[in-house]
Amino acid sequence: MNAHPPSGAGTTGDGELRRVLEHFDVGVVVRRMVAAFGRLPAYTGFEWPVDRTAVVRWNVDLVLRWLVNGVPPDTYLRSELHEFLRARAVAGQPIKDSILVYRRGARMFWETLLDLAGDEDRAVLVTEWNTVWSCLENYLDLVVDVFGQAYADQQDAPSTAGDRRARALFDRLCARLPVTVEDRDRAARLGFDLTEPYGPFTARLTGTSVASHADLASRLRAAGALAFTEGIQVTGLTPAGFGWGGFLDDPRLVLAQDPPVARDRLAAAVDGLRALLAIAVRSGRRGRVRPDDHLPELLLADSPEASDRIVRRVFGPLERADAADLADTVRCLAVHGFDTTAAAAALPVHRNTLLYRIGRIEKLTGLSLRDQRDRTLVLLAVTWETVAPDLPSSSGRPAATD
Repeated sequence: MNAHPPSGAGTTGDGELRRVLEHFDVGVVVRRMVAAFGRLPAYTGFEWPVDRTAVVRWNVDLVLRWLVNGVPPDTYLRSELHEFLRARAVAGQPIKDSILVYRRGARMFWETLLDLAGDEDRAVLVTEWNTVWSCLENYLDLVVDVFGQAYADQQDAPSTAGDRRARALFDRLCARLPVTVEDRDRAARLGFDLTEPYGPFTARLTGTSVASHADLASRLRAAGALAFTEGIQVTGLTPAGFGWGGFLDDPRLVLAQDPPVARDRLAAAVDGLRALLAIAVRSGRRGRVRPDDHLPELLLADSPEASDRIVRRVFGPLERADAADLADTVRCLAVHGFDTTAAAAALPVHRNTLLYRIGRIEKLTGLSLRDQRDRTLVLLAVTWETVAPDLPSSSGRPAATD
């Protein structure tokens, strides 16, 4: 595939397109795209131990430079891209999902530019759509080429048959399929007792690699659990009487588990535990965590559509007004219990400046930051905005605007 722009593509011709592209605030473009990616299950549904916002910005910068200068990525940039894509392979994301993320990303990039542009600049973009999309398509061709190599490299990395058997058996048990001869053979090879009920769990070793979690899964299987890796976490089932004591001695371990449940409740229980683990890790928790410790966050995660609406209600008007300073002020006030003295010191701004900002926030949003009901709405919005990026695909990141 050709990684270079065709004649007339990826360049700015008479300079009008260059002027428009150089006018965009890359940070705003990235924030819009991160929010959009958060609604894409192929993006949110796997654990990837990187700064996702930084990766989105890297790709946006690369594409904008290509469009403005007409110069495709050099060997060094291709090498960096290879490492980004290989990280997806290591994290266990299927190649079809990885490619889907980039294809959707190209569309999000275009839609974001159109949405952020003024009427005059939008007209230039529409006129030059073929130039922009020719460059985006060539970038996608490049990505597919690099993906092929990155995933081929990963296939050569060590992997355990035990992990694959455990995942296959886990999926069948959660799907409530009849236990077959093959399932019994898998269980026997793994040393897992198929006698019901099973105790679902998910665990993470904070600050460690995918390889460390593969080792944890292997040790759990050796102890009698049905365990497999999900990137930088381990999920599975334990038989009655399974002992966690030796594993909990590791200060890096965060463990979310439920008591034994019937098979028809396994899938829902595991989804809830994945959400609980993500929330607990973000909160800095260690050891065994309980749902009672994070009830507000779990309540929001159980109703992601309603939670998204809360975020749009609070932050949507500020986003549309391009008032990032006001959005930051709302978050700071929520964190400091709406104590204006503490919030002013944390921002830091003069207290009168903070009061002026509060007035603007209330005017734009129609909320009163002195009213307890509206304060609760703000707290829920800030909480959901904070935890949603780390949750599984059933609870994607909220949209910033309608």
